[in-house]
Amino acid sequence: MQYPTPNEVERSLKLFAEEIGDTTDAPFGVDMVARYGGKPPVYMVMIRCAEKEPIRKKLGEVLNRKFSLGATSLALNANEAQVILQYQRKPD
Repeated sequence: MQYPTPNEVERSLKLFAEEIGDTTDAPFGVDMVARYGGKPPVYMVMIRCAEKEPIRKKLGEVLNRKFSLGATSLALNANEAQVILQYQRKPD
């Protein structure tokens, strides 16, 4: 199975930052951690933008889960990374 690259996930996550008005050049850093035994990878995401809470809230809505308050990093499973890639900004 083909999994998203870290760069693809990072570009897609940038839409979330743009949607809340963040203008940071690189609001996220993404690394992919391979797992053994045929398991899908995990994506480690570092939130770099100044306003983290709106980002966590938006991601929580899209992924239908909660993120820790104050957290600057999070992990996405392969299915969540696919959801992020398929995310489309709602028309204004």
